[in-house]
This record gives sequence, C-alpha cells and structure tokens, in this order.
Amino acid sequence: MVSMKLSKQRYRCYNCNTHWTSQIDLVQPSHNISRIIEAKVIELIAERISLKLIAKLCSVSISKVIQVLKSLETYLPKEENRWLPEVLMVDEFRSHTASEDSMSFICADGESGRLVEILESRKINYLIPHFSRYPDEERFRVKFLVTDMNAAYFQLVKDIFPNAELIIDHSHIVKHLNEAFNSFRVREVKRLKVSGKKREASKLKKNWRFLLKNRLDINISEYKKWPSFRSNKYPYLTEQMMIDRLLGFSEPLKLAYDYFHDLLDSFRRKEYERFFELLNTLPDELDEEFKGQVQNLIRYQEGITNALIHPYSNGKIEAKNTHIKTLKRVSYGFKSFSNMRIRIFLTEGLIEVNH
Repeated sequence: MVSMKLSKQRYRCYNCNTHWTSQIDLVQPSHNISRIIEAKVIELIAERISLKLIAKLCSVSISKVIQVLKSLETYLPKEENRWLPEVLMVDEFRSHTASEDSMSFICADGESGRLVEILESRKINYLIPHFSRYPDEERFRVKFLVTDMNAAYFQLVKDIFPNAELIIDHSHIVKHLNEAFNSFRVREVKRLKVSGKKREASKLKKNWRFLLKNRLDINISEYKKWPSFRSNKYPYLTEQMMIDRLLGFSEPLKLAYDYFHDLLDSFRRKEYERFFELLNTLPDELDEEFKGQVQNLIRYQEGITNALIHPYSNGKIEAKNTHIKTLKRVSYGFKSFSNMRIRIFLTEGLIEVNH
C-alpha cells in the first residue's frame, strides 16, 4: 500500500482577520482522509466483515469507520419516496440493540425480494402509526400480506391495508404441525418409561426423525440393519418396517401419526378443502392436547387457504434474516440500531453514494 502525507496550507487575511485552508479535489473540505480512502471504507462496509477489520485494511481508526458509516444515513430512502409493493412480506428478527424491544421489524417485496423497510420495534402500536404516514394510494396498493402466525400483524390488514388478503407462510404451518406431533411423541416416551417400557421409550427417542419424514420419501424396498432393532432372526428391515415397529409401541401415537401425515399430505398437495375437513373431523380418540394444538390452525383458515391458492411465501425475507444474522455475527453485534439499519440497506444495495 502506498501512503501519502498531505499538509494543508492555511491563509490569513490581514484586512478582515479571517482564516481559510487551501482545498484540493483529493480531500473533501473539513476531512482528514482522502476521498479514495472514504470510498474504500464505504465499499468494505457493504461487505459482511467487522468494522475493526475495515479500519485495519484502510489504515484508519475504527472511530473514523463509524463516522463514515453514520454519514451514510443521509442516503437512506427519504419519507417522500416511500413505496409499498403489491405483495408485502413481514417478519421480525432479533436485533440485540440497546432498544427496549429486542425484536425488530422487517418487510420486503414478496415478488422481487427487495427490502422495503426495517423498524426498531415489531409492536403493533409502533407499526400502525408508521404505516399510517404512507400515502393512501401506496397502502391501498398492497394486495397480499405474507406473515407468520403472529396475530399482531393481522391487525395491519384491518387498519392499514384494507385491500390486502392475509397469507400465512407455508413453513410456519408445517412447523406448527411438526411441533404438535413431536411434543405428543415426547409425552408418549415419558409415559412408556413410567410404565416400565424403557427399551421401547429409548427406541422412540432415538428414531424420532423418521416419524416426521414425508411418507412418500420412506424407503419400502431396501433392507438394512438398524441399530435399534437388532435381531438374529430378522436382522434386516426396510425403513417402512422399522417405522411400523416404532409405532407398534403406542397405539395413541400411531393414530396421531396417521392424522398428522394425512394433514401434511393434503397441505403439500394444496388441497385446502380436504385439509380443513380433516381438522374439523379429528376423532375423539386422539390425544386431547395434540388435537387441540392441531385444531388451533382453524383460527387461521383464511391465511392458510390463501397460502395454498397463491404462490407467495416468506422465503425471500427469511433469507434476508439469515444475511442479517451473519452480519451481526461478524460485527460482534450492534449497539446502535441506526448503524445496523444503515449497514443492512448498504449490503442490500439500496444506498447509492456519489463520491
């Protein structure tokens, strides 16, 4: 790296007793590093590396890097340029800032994936005043609001986006079903232990992932040895045979398994009528807690139905959350929400700086 030390000449007017400094294009007025170095700092800030490393690479202090970062706030999207897409994805992420609410709000375009806004709080009494400042034509443009099962966001459809339909993200529906079945399996394992069937309980505990596997992906033809089912007489089993033996340890678990996968199959095939028919006709023999958890999805019928009709999900915004987690990790967290917001917009390519 080539370094150049520049001395600035100062002048004094003896008539009016004023002072001024000579200027060159290489350095901005009132700055002490060159435009080229500042441009390099900005370029590196857009990468997912720590500010300390940026300072080291550019041979400047970390306080100078932070100063350059703060100067980019003027390039953030202005209020008069606010816009909203037809498909609005909303989610939250843990910001770990000094703010009272550690969970921040993020929204993006459901079709292009472009970041729309990041807000310090996800609370509804913070979001409604913010979005109320958008022009009516922007708010009325939103046709779909894609979200998780956070009921607070549903209020946005009623109060802010009157023309929007609610869509529940696919992954959260599948996750809800998986957690309901898995929690019931854990209770059955504990029940088997109490009843003296520790060996069966151990096998259910070790092989739980097979019970969540898509039934269409279960191997029914390849025979192999399974550590949990060692037998001199029948040493080889298919994957389906092994799962059948697991379910044979508990009749209530087998019944829950069948309905759990019937629901997942109808969801994957986008058969929303069949999906809610199953939910509304679950038998009384099912475990009450499992049944209650699963039937909780009936509350979200509109959002789930729209999710199976329309091709939108929160996949793009979940990817952005992953990028934000990476940025937080390499930056050792953010104390300032403002600094974090600037870096996120910069890494997303939404800040254009004229050097």
